[in-house]
Amino acid sequence: MKKLFLLLITMCCTLAVEAQTLNIYQGSVCVGVSAADAGDMTYDNGTTLTIAGRTYSIADIDSIVVNTRSVTAGQVEVEYSNSGARVFMAGDVAPYLTASVSGAHVSITSADGLTREINYVLSGTSSDGSFTQTGSYKMRLTLKGLGLTSLSGAAINVQNGKRIKVVLAEGTTNTLTDAAAGSQKACFYVRGHAEFVGGGTLTLTGRKAHAFASGEYTELHSSLGHISVVSAVTDGFHVGQYFRMAGGRLTIAGVKSDGIDVGATKDSTEENNGQLLISGGTLAITLDAANDVKGIKADSLITISGGNITITGSGNGQKGIKTATDLLVNNASGIAPTITITLTGTTHNKGQADESKTRGMKIDRNFTFDGGTINISTSGSKAKAIVVDGTYYYKSGTINCPVSAATVG
Repeated sequence: MKKLFLLLITMCCTLAVEAQTLNIYQGSVCVGVSAADAGDMTYDNGTTLTIAGRTYSIADIDSIVVNTRSVTAGQVEVEYSNSGARVFMAGDVAPYLTASVSGAHVSITSADGLTREINYVLSGTSSDGSFTQTGSYKMRLTLKGLGLTSLSGAAINVQNGKRIKVVLAEGTTNTLTDAAAGSQKACFYVRGHAEFVGGGTLTLTGRKAHAFASGEYTELHSSLGHISVVSAVTDGFHVGQYFRMAGGRLTIAGVKSDGIDVGATKDSTEENNGQLLISGGTLAITLDAANDVKGIKADSLITISGGNITITGSGNGQKGIKTATDLLVNNASGIAPTITITLTGTTHNKGQADESKTRGMKIDRNFTFDGGTINISTSGSKAKAIVVDGTYYYKSGTINCPVSAATVG
């Protein structure tokens, strides 16, 4: 106890004079407190030590080190390796966080009293690792050269219903693969709203179900680099509420179900509920030989006002674009969209109750075309380019195929 008391005096002097960082190590978790934030350190009854608002059990502290490592306020860094993972928390947010590390599987829970956005920065590589975050306040998740393969669930699992901004750090390559078994919904799952930004790349492999899934909306912003789904047991992107793409590049291949599936939530009053909106970027979906699947599917309105969309497939009964309501194609973004769909399959389960015919586009209500270019090729028996159950409204644009509609407006 006397030695620890003397150590604390020495550390206080060092921090004051050299303005360095106090690092408190507990297993694989380190809390870094800058000299400016350290304040008074309270040593109580030889059992606890309180620094910058966080109380530590003396028995749980492995070491306390003073060094020159910089501390970024509001940030948590998780560094992976095949031998495990280490977590470095900034002292200003550490009082609100509980972290556990088992090998390279990291779980961090934020307290309900947290009122500031934390930036979780993930880097490094592990062949058996994962990241789980649980909380109730919006956050930022930065992938900075991350390679994670999980053998026991999702690679990333964000159990947070708020806005999650996913940053693909500029110039970095990031790869995620989930376990082939488990209860996970996706390789990369976000319970709340996911917004993707940043010029890096992200490659996803869904070995159990979807490659990516979100409980509420997902947006790809104009600053996005490239997201690639190389395979998935079910959907490439499975999104609740709505999907919006304003830029970047998204490629989806090797999926056994839909490329992008947007489902309406139970709350019918939510913004854009069940909709899919594309105003920019490049979207390429390859359906391969999977039967009765869709490239793009939405429970409600699909609006395409920009971007370059390519969908190809060879399975039977496929739909390039499928909406349960209306389809609107125009150039409202200022750059006319280009849609190219090539499907070579024929009818799936012909003559049966669940028969499904190949369609380049299948619109359950109305289709309005007012700008852009549509090129559709369907070569299988009884396949059709565009089928509209309601009314087809042509206003402007170039289209190379016939439209089969109940009525023409």
